[in-house]
Amino acid sequence: MAQSVPSPPTDAELDAYALTRYALLGIDVSVLPVADAAAPIDLTRLLANARSVLRADVVAADFPIDAQFNIPALYPSPYTAWTANDR
Repeated sequence: MAQSVPSPPTDAELDAYALTRYALLGIDVSVLPVADAAAPIDLTRLLANARSVLRADVVAADFPIDAQFNIPALYPSPYTAWTANDR
């Protein structure tokens, strides 16, 4: 049986997801103006940014992982010392 690929979420679906996440985090976005270019942030720009981040997360999550890839170590010196072969 062939697997069907789900359609990408709409802007409205992503907005609902983002608003739900903000509410679960205790962030009250109802105090923001809907659209105000003079405000540091408004609801329109906040949701546009959230949609952008969510869509970028999907692209990043779809990155193929190579099992032979050496993951960069945060502190390479101790890592090298711990994993070096005895000579």
